[in-house]
Amino acid sequence: MKHTTKIITLDSGYHLFSASFGNTNAKIKLLALHGGPGDTSSEFFVYADELKKYTNLDVQVITYDQLGSFYSESPDFTQKDNVDKYLTFDYYREEVEAVRKAWNLNQYYLIGHSWGGALFYEYALKYQRYLKAGIVFSMTDNIDDYIANINKQRLNLLGQPEVDYMHHIEQSNAYSDERYHKDLVQLYRENLNRHPDYDPDRVMAYMAEDVYGHFQGNNEFVVTGSFRGWNVHDKIKNISIPMLVTFGEKDTMPADSGLHSAHAMPNARFNLTLDGGHSHAQDHPQLFFSSLGQFIKDVEEKAMK
Repeated sequence: MKHTTKIITLDSGYHLFSASFGNTNAKIKLLALHGGPGDTSSEFFVYADELKKYTNLDVQVITYDQLGSFYSESPDFTQKDNVDKYLTFDYYREEVEAVRKAWNLNQYYLIGHSWGGALFYEYALKYQRYLKAGIVFSMTDNIDDYIANINKQRLNLLGQPEVDYMHHIEQSNAYSDERYHKDLVQLYRENLNRHPDYDPDRVMAYMAEDVYGHFQGNNEFVVTGSFRGWNVHDKIKNISIPMLVTFGEKDTMPADSGLHSAHAMPNARFNLTLDGGHSHAQDHPQLFFSSLGQFIKDVEEKAMK
């Protein structure tokens, strides 16, 4: 895949790894916000090729690893001052703006997956004047809906006795327990990524634990970090740009919450990928990229709704 790279130096002196895929002269620019928090931007490396393949769209896709994640630099998060300064929604929102400036983007598309979707909402509520359109990929507008859904998914897949066992392990902070780990693997393959080649252990090995643990907790089926209580539902009515909200049928994020988000915004549409999980772009790429491509075409042709 054709790409260029850029090292972005922040005002703090830290460096971010960033990359551009596809035609750098393309009219359509898409900046991607990865999940986790603390994951990598690698999931977006194929987006320019996939959009070309499935929808014949020429799109420059720009990715970056957020501070503390994979190829980008990380402060020492054993220092409380660094935690207080950098592990906040405000910091990561302003980091998006710094990346926008580094790539000289204006009237561009912004996509956020999972945590990146939360970051999208935070960014758009302050900086939507720079955006042409937005895509929220598998992220609710409030964390309580997510917590309710993952608890329901655990119960449906594993049954009450096993859920009780998981709760016992969580209360004991004994996350290395082998039986608990096997339960998580089942849940991840059912609801996170349903692709047959998906290996939860391999993927999670790349996660920046300090960042992930601070916001989320130990894993995707507990929320013990600062994400608890996050809620922007009453604010997103102010996001007036064209919006695509896309969820998977088996997503850890509840589809009805995503539909509720789409209804709350004045110029949004909702897409549901059947049999798709939290990473439904990988589960069913043709469905995902066809929907994304059609949204972009409609925005370019001013044909929303």
